Amino acid sequence: MGFTQLIAVLKARRGALLAVWGGVVLLALLLSLVLPRQYLASAEVVVEPRGGDPLVGQPGHGGTTPGFLATQADIIASERVGARAVAALKLAAQPRWAERWQKASGGKGDANRWIAGRLKKNVKVSPSHESNVLTLTVTADDPRFAADYANALARAYLETDLELRVEPARQSAAWFDEHTRQLRGNLENAQARLAEFQRANGLVGDDKLDLESARLTELSTQLTAAQAQTSEASSRQRQGGGMSDVTASPLIQALKVDLARQEAKLIELAGYLGENHPQYQRVKSEVESLRARLRAESGQVAAVVGTNSRINQAREGEIRARLDAQKQRVLELKRQRDEMGVLLREVDSAQKAYDLVMVRLTQTSLESKSRQGNVALLSAAEAPTEAASPKLLLNLGLGLVIGGLLGVAVAIVRELLDRRIRGAGDLAEALGAPVLAEIGSADGSRGPLAALLPAALRRA
Repeated sequence: MGFTQLIAVLKARRGALLAVWGGVVLLALLLSLVLPRQYLASAEVVVEPRGGDPLVGQPGHGGTTPGFLATQADIIASERVGARAVAALKLAAQPRWAERWQKASGGKGDANRWIAGRLKKNVKVSPSHESNVLTLTVTADDPRFAADYANALARAYLETDLELRVEPARQSAAWFDEHTRQLRGNLENAQARLAEFQRANGLVGDDKLDLESARLTELSTQLTAAQAQTSEASSRQRQGGGMSDVTASPLIQALKVDLARQEAKLIELAGYLGENHPQYQRVKSEVESLRARLRAESGQVAAVVGTNSRINQAREGEIRARLDAQKQRVLELKRQRDEMGVLLREVDSAQKAYDLVMVRLTQTSLESKSRQGNVALLSAAEAPTEAASPKLLLNLGLGLVIGGLLGVAVAIVRELLDRRIRGAGDLAEALGAPVLAEIGSADGSRGPLAALLPAALRRA
């Protein structure tokens, strides 16, 4: 079917075309007038990326991804946020919603969640691909309700986002608090063991070990000196029972001088007085007395040398025993110091673990009490003054376009079902022969030739 034939068909079927076209336009007009008015209210929230420091109030850095914004959009559209918004508006207490809930669920379940589920289809969240702004759009037949519910959803989302942010911190704070008590107990036990060990052994620091080490050095020096004295005394005793000491004694030397003088005098007296002379006898008695005294003094000096040797040996043994005891004391103090070092390391390790957990406990406690989230209300919803739907002009325009297309389609279908001869082209197509001449009126009305054609050819 060519363009000329199509124009001829539409002209011939203009009644059906106009009827369908007018019907569609009228239907669009009626629907625009009959359908209830719907109002749109929108609130905007801005979402910052995660990772901010709640302790210093520093927001997170970096951009958000479409997946992150889609997640936030799902959170807004969730029943948790919707139920919180419904509870804030107290919709469950309104008779209209209460009756619907009672009829649908028989009074079972959470009314706020049920109402939120019914209103969910009227909520649309539009994340932006170029910014961190989310738009919450609520559709309702009441403009005031649409704005109130949009704002309630935005506030509920802010509160839910904060809860989702601080809830892990609260759980961590509880965990750290429990382990802090345990670590505090471990620290106190380690400190108590260290204090008890120090009290039992009289240890305060390293001063006692230094003092005992100094005493050990002093005893070692004394033992060396005593060993030297003992060796010297033993050597003198082996060399003639201490004759050198006897010879070196001033008293013995004086006695020897006196004895030599008296012996010389005795020899002199024996030369001119004789051995029986009283004076000779007196000098002789003095000589014998000096010799006896010299022997006594020599024996006494020798005895002193032996006594000194024994005293030195005893003193050496005593110092050696004290030195051995001091060595054991120093070794025991070193062992105690090593054991105390182990206890000190245990206390230090327990203290570090306790301090580390305390820092984390303080941080998580502050995070759990944070009132600053990553979401902020950018703009609140206002009650719309004009309905978003139905749109009369748009519906009429669509009715005109759709009605015209549908009318053309009806005209073509009717023509295909009831084919007519509309021109020379149709006649040539129906007879299968070329048209040699066309006889008719100037206005294109059918001539006598068309009237003489069989009905079958006219409808072919």
